[in-house]
Amino acid sequence: MARRSATGGRSSRPKTGRRAGRAFFDRPADRVARDLLGATFSVRSGESVRSVRIVETEAYLRNDPASHAFRGPTARNRSMFSRPGTLYVYRIHQVVCANLVARRGEAALLRAGAADGVPPATASGPGRLCRFLGITRDDDGEDTVAGERVAVWLRGTRAKAIRTGTRVGIRKAAQRPLRFALEDEAAVSRPRPLPG
Repeated sequence: MARRSATGGRSSRPKTGRRAGRAFFDRPADRVARDLLGATFSVRSGESVRSVRIVETEAYLRNDPASHAFRGPTARNRSMFSRPGTLYVYRIHQVVCANLVARRGEAALLRAGAADGVPPATASGPGRLCRFLGITRDDDGEDTVAGERVAVWLRGTRAKAIRTGTRVGIRKAAQRPLRFALEDEAAVSRPRPLPG
């Protein structure tokens, strides 16, 4: 079994609000991805909790050739077909990436987060975000709704202006405007999506 990242053990106080329930995730992934912007994603490691405010996401929909779920369930992507709110974690290019499952076979990729007291680049990009939070492949299948290790805390107010753009690092269906980011957030990864 892989060891959890040492960075996940450092203490960080989460900004909590209302915990996202099953109904929040049980919707089309593009709506979930937009509504995750501004929410807090927290990961517990022992007695400490590390958190980020989600500032960038991507949606992967049903019948989407860029989605890992496109060809149906496999041993690698089985979490994509689990209950809404399940964490789907996979490895690519020596880093791990985390997705939040929406409806069956759909998910929102967590692309970037902002955390207090650290440089904006610390959790900018899916690999850096997972490294900062201490997420590993062992977290694949964790339940963010009822589990103790990972949780999503929804903001009390609407997110500020959102930029929309095409997804990054894929070849199939790359032109779809399914990348979402909060405007004027330094932690958003590059290239930055356009306004709108």
